[in-house]
Amino acid sequence: MSSFMSAAWADEVKDRINSWPDAERRATKLVDFWDWIEMVKPFVVGRLALSVRDMPPDCETDTLCLDLESGSVVTATVCNRADTEADAVFLMAGSYTDWMALLDGYDVGKMVMYRKLMLEKGDTLQFFTAAFYWTELLAAIQSVPAAASDGKLIKV
Repeated sequence: MSSFMSAAWADEVKDRINSWPDAERRATKLVDFWDWIEMVKPFVVGRLALSVRDMPPDCETDTLCLDLESGSVVTATVCNRADTEADAVFLMAGSYTDWMALLDGYDVGKMVMYRKLMLEKGDTLQFFTAAFYWTELLAAIQSVPAAASDGKLIKV
């Protein structure tokens, strides 16, 4: 299992997003929902940076950078927020505690609605035009097992 915000974890996240949803997840939503996701995907382009505001000091990186082309992840890397913020179309950030809750299964819609993961850079209207795409992207990330900075499994 990969550590949260490691290069190996970013690679697993990329693979998961690009193969999302699996049949089990697809069965949880109406066909029209997935049709809408497919309709929006061509317009999802650019870099999404997902950052941890208060990453523990023993961690080298604090941001997952996803370079998107037509809704698919072309590259996924981890870096420091300061190194990627200028290039990001959208930047979302949350506390380390909230990230651990997300990875442990906290509702992805509530993560955004309750401002636990906040849009800190990017056009809000443009972002929320694809709101369901973004929540599914977060759900895909949530499904990737990871170890916390202390080495403990976040989600069983």
